[in-house]
Amino acid sequence: MTIQKSDAILLRKRDFRETSLIVMFFTRDFGKVSGVLKGARGSRARSSINPLFFCLEQIVFYEKKKSDLCIISQCEAQKIFLNILKDWDRASVAYYILELVDRFTEPGGGAEEIFEALLNSMIALDGKKEPGAIARLFEVKFLMALGFWPGSDSLNLTKGALSTLAYFEKDDLQLTSKIKLTRDVGNEIKKITGKIIEDNLDRPLKTARVFK
Repeated sequence: MTIQKSDAILLRKRDFRETSLIVMFFTRDFGKVSGVLKGARGSRARSSINPLFFCLEQIVFYEKKKSDLCIISQCEAQKIFLNILKDWDRASVAYYILELVDRFTEPGGGAEEIFEALLNSMIALDGKKEPGAIARLFEVKFLMALGFWPGSDSLNLTKGALSTLAYFEKDDLQLTSKIKLTRDVGNEIKKITGKIIEDNLDRPLKTARVFK
């Protein structure tokens, strides 16, 4: 069995048996990785294995024969985004972004562009950038990475919305996260990204209602 190591961000987790967790990570080097974390719960839970939401982790894992779940032997926090944890508006956007990544991606294969967009969104939210603007920016970058974004030139929007989208498309997320959206421009972009996302999903996102 080949042992692998990668930076990772937790997408979801659930209890498994008495002391374990089934977790889904999105990793820098391997894309989506699902696995079992043994000894992560209970009175004898290992302190070195504690997967957290809104946290950059480093995981060590290896594939298990005849199973879609790998075994994750280590999960150590590299950076916890505390400002997201302290603010429900930021946490709501962060959960929405995690669900987007989870619903649109499949296990296996590298996807560094998506990982970087995910990580930089968490950094921007932790840095107290405007949550709604970060949501719109991530949607555009994410849809571009997936090949679902039609390009701002093809959209019938106001001049302000089009110039904002062109900026989103051109520059990296860390730079564009500094931009402030007016309510009208934000709503225009939200309507477009929301329609593309809805058209490519078989059921609504659970977290989408936080933006209604």
